[in-house]
Amino acid sequence: MVMDDFYKKAEDKIKAWLDRPEQGYCIDRIKDQMTGFYGSKNISDFTFFKAPNYFYIESKSTYEDRFNFSMITEYQYDEMLKKSKIDNVYGLVIVLFASYKRAFIINIKDIEWLETVKNKHSLNIKKVDNWGIPYVEIQTIPSRKELLDYTGDWNVGGII
Repeated sequence: MVMDDFYKKAEDKIKAWLDRPEQGYCIDRIKDQMTGFYGSKNISDFTFFKAPNYFYIESKSTYEDRFNFSMITEYQYDEMLKKSKIDNVYGLVIVLFASYKRAFIINIKDIEWLETVKNKHSLNIKKVDNWGIPYVEIQTIPSRKELLDYTGDWNVGGII
């Protein structure tokens, strides 16, 4: 699979999981812009509202054991942190470890803490119990399709 297709399919899985207006979920995909086109940039892949909170969600996927924080652009990192200073607004990263068929939701503030306080620059799926930050693992269901299908309600109370 071409990597761009892989990333897009991972994003599609998030959209399919959270597109439930009948349950009060409001998700919008932020369309990719041409890189560097008049300096335009996206803060995240999605905006998501579930009363009373508003989220910026960035989707990241890897076949490796590691999720390197450098996969988040400096602009996304800085802007999600800035938005997270507003009451009830959160910057979250959903990381799919495709080879392990596991996905996690991580608060951008916790990534900042790992980098600035612990001098860590990645998370290793093989050491998930030693990450030292709160996270939410997304429930998945078996699928014959590519990647995983997500299930369950949006429950991030432990990380926001």
